[in-house]
Amino acid sequence: MMIRAVSFDLDGTLYSSQRLKRPMLWATFPRWRTLRVGKRVREELRGTRFIDGAALLRREAEIAAARLERDVAATQAALTRLFDDDVTRVLRKVGARTEAKAMLEALLVRGVKIAVISDRGSIAEKLAAIGLRDLPWTALVSADDVGALKPDPVLFQRAIAAFGVDAREVLHVGDRDDCDGEGARAAGCDVLIIDPLQARPLDVVITTVERSQ
Repeated sequence: MMIRAVSFDLDGTLYSSQRLKRPMLWATFPRWRTLRVGKRVREELRGTRFIDGAALLRREAEIAAARLERDVAATQAALTRLFDDDVTRVLRKVGARTEAKAMLEALLVRGVKIAVISDRGSIAEKLAAIGLRDLPWTALVSADDVGALKPDPVLFQRAIAAFGVDAREVLHVGDRDDCDGEGARAAGCDVLIIDPLQARPLDVVITTVERSQ
């Protein structure tokens, strides 16, 4: 089946989460405990579908607040600052993977549509921070808007609907088979799991698309 659209995971795929890790720890030094708890709670919420993104964020804050022994509203604000504002600020220094923009532009030249599917909000801001916002993205699908985390197929179904193509014509590129791979396959898409530690891991995307055409 010809690949007519490609969706991408953001963290660990279009930019290196390894390169983000150290500067993020320095930037959030007084709030490490909140950072750790927030990451753990979001992982625990995988597999639960909420009525909308607001319900997901509220439940996340409730669990984290209980563990941190803090107010729910203050905890939700702290999580937003950490995972949206602080990450975006640090990403301005980290940038996208070296090959990311050229790869995306090569897909667009071939008439392939592109989208992002992420487990966190502020996709547009993060893309802007790494210099990729101005590309003609067909969709930016966030768990914080949908109310479900990968591997729930609803995230991928949103992107497929925006693409306006058959699910079998969509390739999803990510770095975690338990999230990206499982969710994309459940939605009927093909999957490419990259090795984020490999040099220029996104170069294989163009090869994969060319082979389908």
